[in-house]
Amino acid sequence: MNILVTGGAGFIGSHVVDKYIEAGHRVWVIDNLSTGSEGNINPHAEFIRLDVADPQISDLLEKIKPQIVNHHAAQISVPISVKDPIKDAETNVIGLLNLLEACVKIKAEKFILISSGGAVYGEAEEYPTTESYEPWPLSPYAIHKFLGEKYLYYYRHQFGLKYTVL
Repeated sequence: MNILVTGGAGFIGSHVVDKYIEAGHRVWVIDNLSTGSEGNINPHAEFIRLDVADPQISDLLEKIKPQIVNHHAAQISVPISVKDPIKDAETNVIGLLNLLEACVKIKAEKFILISSGGAVYGEAEEYPTTESYEPWPLSPYAIHKFLGEKYLYYYRHQFGLKYTVL
């Protein structure tokens, strides 16, 4: 199976890549190396240094035709998102939309989104916080991650793109 992992030079993304390769899949890694390290990339993966917000994403996905896109690339700092919400949106919203539009175009089978570790819920009063708890995001980062989850719902409803949110 052809699988694309964005953010595959990061700690978690690189381990996901390793497991896909161990399972016999062909894997591409897209990473801009803003926080990841080229040393983390499995030598059996095909690495492309590219930002997910770059419009070239569409042409790249058209070329490699991944069945699954596992999206780890993100701007993950809440303080940076507060200081520069536009920069945060470029990666966490525009980058996501770039990928989703390309997935629809190539008829990808599934999209996996790594959301937040709970930031979308704000100051939750329920612990552990269940998925049915109403989100009240308190930072641009959390708002953008919550928006990403809503976009996935739209893309499934509108285009049939299957997804999983972690």
